[in-house]
Amino acid sequence: MKKYAQVANFNIVFGEDEKPMLDYFDTVIYPAFTSDIKKVSDGNEYLFKNVEISEGVGNKYILTGQFVKKTILEIKSDINEEGELVEKDEKYSAAPYSSFAINLMNHRMIYVPNQKGSPTLANFRSSVKYVISNYIKEKNKDVDEKNKIAYALVNIVGIPSAKTMDDLLKNVDKINKLTLRFYPLNGDLDFSEVFGVITRDMREEVGNGEIVFKSPKSINGVKTVIEKAAGTIDPILQVTTKGKSKATLKDYELSEKYELEFNDNSDLEDESSQIINKMSTIDTLNFSNDSHQEIYERNKVKIIPFVKK
Repeated sequence: MKKYAQVANFNIVFGEDEKPMLDYFDTVIYPAFTSDIKKVSDGNEYLFKNVEISEGVGNKYILTGQFVKKTILEIKSDINEEGELVEKDEKYSAAPYSSFAINLMNHRMIYVPNQKGSPTLANFRSSVKYVISNYIKEKNKDVDEKNKIAYALVNIVGIPSAKTMDDLLKNVDKINKLTLRFYPLNGDLDFSEVFGVITRDMREEVGNGEIVFKSPKSINGVKTVIEKAAGTIDPILQVTTKGKSKATLKDYELSEKYELEFNDNSDLEDESSQIINKMSTIDTLNFSNDSHQEIYERNKVKIIPFVKK
């Protein structure tokens, strides 16, 4: 069975000091994911199920689970056995899902929709923001100001690749605008200076800002910049296609796509194990630096109590 996966940077920091995600792993991240908080949008419920921590290759801890979209399918028409179009009025409950696995050492993640209609990476991002924000809000009720949990800045950004961008941009005539949104980084290397117009010091002053390039001349140059940033910026491309239509391309559309083979008839636990094993074969998911490792080693004690036995 083949499924198509995406990779992303699961980037979360806390408070004005921009403390890394793992500093709050035991008090916010894991409890929020397992809290059963649901996000309701357009009549659908979004929720997390089967959230666990396992050991991956190299004894790295991996947070896995399923992200579910509970919905109602309405059937208003169908084709009968005689090939005729007929009206119907039927409703069915459905819960398509996507599986995810997050490497807690470098916070790179893989996201695997299970079927057509599964929740997207954009759905996942908005639901993580909602769940963590509401979990913190609930915990901060009736708590002294000095003991309140800091707010979370959630930025889950697809990691683009040259191949994916080549496929998407081959029918683009021109890029009308390139927007690069910057966000606080969770131990990642800062590639601000590759843009030639902003230094690391300037980025620290700007914080959650953005830079806009109007009508950049080189499509290849744009692809190089976005690929080199590797998910540490949130890019938005507004383009004109060769057919002269307008389109907007966002991070989750530009992110690397992988075709993965899974065993037929796998249950959810077995699928999570297969995803963890496949993570070690994807270079993007194994990137790390000294800052990642320092944060991880300092906070492993907060992860270990939740590891699946």
